[in-house]
Amino acid sequence: MIDLTQLPAEGASIDGTTALLELGDGTTLRDASWRVRVVPSGHDFFMEVKGRATWEGACSRCLEPLELAAGGSHALGSQDLDLVFLPELVVDEAVLAREHFLLHAPMHPLCREECLGLCPGCGKNWNKGPCTCKPELLKEPGALAKALAGLKLNLEDA
Repeated sequence: MIDLTQLPAEGASIDGTTALLELGDGTTLRDASWRVRVVPSGHDFFMEVKGRATWEGACSRCLEPLELAAGGSHALGSQDLDLVFLPELVVDEAVLAREHFLLHAPMHPLCREECLGLCPGCGKNWNKGPCTCKPELLKEPGALAKALAGLKLNLEDA
């Protein structure tokens, strides 16, 4: 716990680790480690959370078990720390670290970019081979899905 009323002028850092952290959506973090740094800035605070872990979940297309590296760095300034986020003058660094990992967790994790997913008819994993379903019985994608399938969005330049 970090008591913001007792924070020295140079700030404070707290490191933490946990072997297993449940994220509450069927996914977990294994071997998570983090550092929370809090520095006073006038009447406000600057917070930085750095962490790394192994994210364990499932591919969003084929549902196969999946492990990915998770973590990074997240900074919070006074514009981010409103009453909803920081209602107390004592901050639990483990809660900040958990929020940090939730923000960095993959939204649609894939085992590989070319993952074929599951057959909507029988549920077979198409990555392991074709199924025996008749193609004419499977619903064809709509016009919007066909148009979007050909697009590759580059969000890094946005």
